[in-house]
Amino acid sequence: MTLTDTSVCVYEGGPAVTVRSGKTGEQYGLCASCADSTDRTDAVSEVMEGFRTRMREAGRLDERIEVFINAVIVCAPLAPGSDPLAGISAVFLYLAKRTGVEAEVTA
Repeated sequence: MTLTDTSVCVYEGGPAVTVRSGKTGEQYGLCASCADSTDRTDAVSEVMEGFRTRMREAGRLDERIEVFINAVIVCAPLAPGSDPLAGISAVFLYLAKRTGVEAEVTA
């Protein structure tokens, strides 16, 4: 299903270089910059959702940990460099200290 012109970036309005499909199957276009950002966000989300699942299974998932995980998902894709895992590591440790969950999430 196509809701928008896939030749145009859905976020910035410039020429699209790739077409993606959303969770419900809708197609949309992305420019190179937005495609890179989306790839980073998807990679970080996949890792952090696995972490969320492990914390839940261990009985350690509370509101503070949820907020922490969501903050990493938002911030890590913005970290410099091309390796999403390096971005996760840097942001993970920084936010863990700032939010007071370091002991819970690094154990």
